[in-house]
Amino acid sequence: MERLTGIQGSMFSGKTTELMRFVERAEIAGQKVQVFKPSVDDRWGVETVRSHAGHEHEAHIVRDAQEILTLLEKDTDAVAIDEAQFFDEGIVRVVDEILAMDIKVYFAGLPTDFRHEPFGSMPTLISKADEVIPLTAICTHSDNGKICGEDATRTQRFVNGQPAKYTDPIVLIGAEESYAPRCPNHHIVLYDSSDNS
Repeated sequence: MERLTGIQGSMFSGKTTELMRFVERAEIAGQKVQVFKPSVDDRWGVETVRSHAGHEHEAHIVRDAQEILTLLEKDTDAVAIDEAQFFDEGIVRVVDEILAMDIKVYFAGLPTDFRHEPFGSMPTLISKADEVIPLTAICTHSDNGKICGEDATRTQRFVNGQPAKYTDPIVLIGAEESYAPRCPNHHIVLYDSSDNS
């Protein structure tokens, strides 16, 4: 029976922690789980998936989606994929192939980029999922020392302490120094007068 579970949310919403919860539950149930993440995400070192909260699990680091299939072992019961938004568009076909082998797939990722536009293949994966777990962070925007505290559904990027421009690169690996969770009211993207967007 096919089973595809997606976890989506802004940065700092606990996506990887939730993904690791699924992995841990499957392993407690005696299932073999293989964890994968894209090589572009090198924040926590080699061969490790790690959440901002400190949860860690051994992982296969892959250059592209197709490599997941080459590393898939025959006795695997479930596959967990972190940072799915960073994979090439082939990730959708790879997930379909894994599901066809009667292997469960869990994936986590950002549904939108810092501009709040669709990020990679995440929207397609979400649309195909049997179960979607939406997570929110807490908006940390501060006004006169008071934190907003509303649900953060967006990811704010900063460049030199200022909101990023629409034309800045989509992929920039970072953590608290470059990103913050924001509610819609406090999410800012700067536009140059020369932008055609």
